[in-house]
Amino acid sequence: MSKIGKKLLAAGLCLGLAVGTVTGCSADNAGKAVATLDGEKIDYALVNFMVRYNQAGMQSMYGSMFGEDMWSSYGPTVKSNIIENVEQMLILEKHMDEYSVELTDDDKAKITEAAAKFMESNEKDVLKAMTASQETVERMLTLTLIQNKMQAAIIKDVDTEVSDEEAAQKTVKYVMFSTADTTDADGNTTSMTEEEKAAQKEKAQQVLDAVKGGTDMDEAVKAIDENMSATTTSYGTDNGSIDEKVKTAVDSLSDGEFADSVIEADNGYYVAQMQSTFDREATDSQKETIVSQRKSDKFNEVYDAWKEAAEFTQDDKLLDEITFTDTFEIKSTETEAASGETAADTGSEGTEGASETETVSGTEASSETETVSETEAVSETAAESETAAE
Repeated sequence: MSKIGKKLLAAGLCLGLAVGTVTGCSADNAGKAVATLDGEKIDYALVNFMVRYNQAGMQSMYGSMFGEDMWSSYGPTVKSNIIENVEQMLILEKHMDEYSVELTDDDKAKITEAAAKFMESNEKDVLKAMTASQETVERMLTLTLIQNKMQAAIIKDVDTEVSDEEAAQKTVKYVMFSTADTTDADGNTTSMTEEEKAAQKEKAQQVLDAVKGGTDMDEAVKAIDENMSATTTSYGTDNGSIDEKVKTAVDSLSDGEFADSVIEADNGYYVAQMQSTFDREATDSQKETIVSQRKSDKFNEVYDAWKEAAEFTQDDKLLDEITFTDTFEIKSTETEAASGETAADTGSEGTEGASETETVSGTEASSETETVSETEAVSETAAESETAAE
């Protein structure tokens, strides 16, 4: 799945949004059940609001890059991920007692205040198009904070100790002269002749001879082909994308040593050097990856069991009415300053609007996640709870 299609907006709740020509009938569907969880209805207004809020952020971040066709490509995926996220939020809410998770009075007050500011900062046409109400905005923020707190509680007791032995990483530097098939614009595949493959092997041999004679690998590669460069990568027992034949050839080498001969793999000819038999930086990074995977595995283990036991249904026909013909955006710094609210006042970095709609500002993004985010105040509360849990 495309990164942009999967990512939902990770930013503080925008103080205001702008909408282009309103063509849909979203407001007419508010109050209808777009989905149900164990028989309890999920309001169309909530899902539509979350979709529109994310649409605004993504339009500002990616609109100028992907152009007018952006939402025809990514809209359905964003909508699908919003639905999945709402399902997760509601399931986690149902199991709060099992992890003694609750929202404090301060949490609730901040949510109410943030939602009120959002409502005050938007024009009626924007709120209508987003199916936004005080209740709907508060509901999104409430579910988001519960989700954050539940995630922190579920992974609280995950073992974060990882030994050097488990995470140990070696780092190699190599250059590869490809013998793989090529495909042209029309989809036609061409294979190398034996003569062409021999020429690639000869290039690899020239590089190997040069580095054995003391020439730097990068210089040796550039001497053969200015458009090529050496690659540095790390690997361990259970990770790494290095070709197995290369790994076998270098695994017993000491720091700085080169494989004695050109390495012939299925996709080409390699010249490889063992740079470090124990790369501390790469090992520490792998430790973080291992811990992150443990946390992910733990959360998925718990959540998947709950999801399996729950009954979730969705009204596809009603969901189809959430279209992407309207444009939502985040305000530019210039417009914000003109309205008397500077980026410094809100901690925001305005983004230039990519269409003819007005633009409005949002608070500074506090992290990058795949969930709809909350206001800075609510974000800080969630962050504090996660830190305490860890």
